[in-house]
Amino acid sequence: MSLAAALLVLAAAPERVELVFGGDVIPHDAVKDAARLHQGLDDEPLTGWTQILGPLAETFRRADLAVVNLETPLTDDKRARTAEMLFNAPSVLARALKASGVGLATFANNHCLDQHRPGIVETRRHLDEAGLLSTGADADEARAWQPLIVERGGLRLGFFAFTRFLNDFHNAADPRAPHVPLVHYDSDPASGGIDEAALLPRVRAAAAQCDALIVIPHWGDEYQPEPKRVDRLLAWKLVEAGAAAVVGHHPHVVQPMETVVRADGSEAVVAYSLGNLVSNQDSDRPRSPKRDGLLLRLVLERPAPGAPVRVQHALPMPVWTDHAGTLKRDRRVQALVLDDELAALDERLHRLEPYADKVSAAEKMVLTARRALFVERRAQVLERLPLEFHPPGFVASTSPPPVTAASQAATTAP
Repeated sequence: MSLAAALLVLAAAPERVELVFGGDVIPHDAVKDAARLHQGLDDEPLTGWTQILGPLAETFRRADLAVVNLETPLTDDKRARTAEMLFNAPSVLARALKASGVGLATFANNHCLDQHRPGIVETRRHLDEAGLLSTGADADEARAWQPLIVERGGLRLGFFAFTRFLNDFHNAADPRAPHVPLVHYDSDPASGGIDEAALLPRVRAAAAQCDALIVIPHWGDEYQPEPKRVDRLLAWKLVEAGAAAVVGHHPHVVQPMETVVRADGSEAVVAYSLGNLVSNQDSDRPRSPKRDGLLLRLVLERPAPGAPVRVQHALPMPVWTDHAGTLKRDRRVQALVLDDELAALDERLHRLEPYADKVSAAEKMVLTARRALFVERRAQVLERLPLEFHPPGFVASTSPPPVTAASQAATTAP
């Protein structure tokens, strides 16, 4: 092949980027205790946090960009107050996320003001110092609503995050004050947010700045297996406004995904909730849906120069939060990628197969039980995720049918 022909092939090669999204990172007290317990012989706090995130690192590092929801302020202020619903984590968590392969931490959720407005400024500073990209709550209103635009794989990617809750907090009237991007529900208009009608022009403007826009809302009802109907309607409006994907958080359980096909045949993926990624919820109930979660792998591609960027592939990857150890001194909290764990268990069981001694038999019994639990949890997560493909010519702004167990069961992937 001549040099000129080779250059033509290279020029025609599709531009492609792989993104991985994770769910809520919540530093409950037991999670922070586990991090301190595993600091290592050098008493380095980073070691404890990377131990918690360790099983996720390979998947994060394989992606062009890995994204998680940081469900906490970061502050090293020793006077910082924490409580059951008032969160805080040390700044080393930002360094651990970076060391584990995370590239972007969104900070637009109902806990952004847990350490009040100075906590927003300090959080963004710690994220910057750790080398993490971030979007969401920021030092003033204008910056809080500014989308993050980055380039990966030759594509300009936009990330636009907002929350629909602020717990009992509210944004200040002064636009120069630290601010959380908030799109309030009609039932809570006094919290200092905007409504859906004001949101959509912002989304359209953000989509115009990039090749593919990912909208990341913090929405829905906690612990409910299905999205709120108003949020599902909003998701379809976000697609109409230019979102290539909508990836949600807040319910702390996995909710359905669907693929919306626009009138031009292009597809947008909506994942209503990825569930928890790191938390201490229901640590004594291994089969609780609060311990299930998802990593969502999205592949975006421009098939030819000048062509629009498409969602080429969407792969849900079930995760499960492991709470090992019955005593505080041997406590471990880790988020496990279930397919990786099942492969490792199968390999170990295969190696143990020839042995019949008591020690090997006992290990096989433990591993077999653990494998059965992982198979069950993986199936439970995937059963919640039918991808609804709407026929060509469907317009996303049309009111969707309600999400029900029966409609989900009737949906089949292509």
